[in-house]
Amino acid sequence: MKRIIVPVDFSSYADNALLTALKISGKANSSITCVNVVSTPLDWNKLSAEKKQHHQDILDMEAEAKDKLRAFVMDHKLGGVPVETVVEVGVPYEKIIDVANKQKADLIVIGAYGIGHTDEKFLGSNLQKVLRNSDCPVLAVKKVMNGNDLRKMVFASVFTEDARPAFIKMRPIIKDFQTSVHFLVVNTPNSFTNSGDAMKNMDKFAKGLEDIVIHKHVYNHEEIEKGIIEFSENNKIGFIGLASSNRKGNASYQIGVTDTILFKSDIPVLSVKIE
Repeated sequence: MKRIIVPVDFSSYADNALLTALKISGKANSSITCVNVVSTPLDWNKLSAEKKQHHQDILDMEAEAKDKLRAFVMDHKLGGVPVETVVEVGVPYEKIIDVANKQKADLIVIGAYGIGHTDEKFLGSNLQKVLRNSDCPVLAVKKVMNGNDLRKMVFASVFTEDARPAFIKMRPIIKDFQTSVHFLVVNTPNSFTNSGDAMKNMDKFAKGLEDIVIHKHVYNHEEIEKGIIEFSENNKIGFIGLASSNRKGNASYQIGVTDTILFKSDIPVLSVKIE
């Protein structure tokens, strides 16, 4: 991996995201871009310098954000990892994705919640929109991940071919940390696959991935999300990988599974959108 994007809103979750990205970067020899967005519905980049002067409040917030973001980064032990700071003005999730696209990012590491979060809230709205729109993998964290967390991963899927490109995008992290991968099919009363067929699907999916240590499991539970979490907790899994789709009826887990797992557990989730 060459480039990791870390959105920063100065919450404790953003701090955990940067610390996690630093751990990944130190092993993968990646650089990091920390991005803060001054939120406004204005199409800021299309405004002339003269028109921007009519929005002194935004100009002040932009200047303050640049100083604050630099200070935020300098408060961390970077360990020689190259870290740059970028402040954008606009709709937060759109600007985060714009920066990721422009820099051809390999990964976005983002806090599961943002500033002002309270326990009764679901996930941060920016995270949900980044998950749904990012072309690169998104690693959502509540806690700081360490090296051990990155060495054991569940990849939960129904293992159709449309999920394979998403898994391939996860491969750099898997390779860098020599992660052992646990393929997992969760059978529920409403979505059941014969264990033999599930194993065949996983065997077929694993062809060409012989350079990765892969274990295969079929797990029975009442609900997909709770089954993934329960299996992961019982097996001391460091993070969960999901190939997510917005398309109804698609033979893969829907992106709402990613949201629910993040909400109901502290296990980090690596999500890749199926094209």
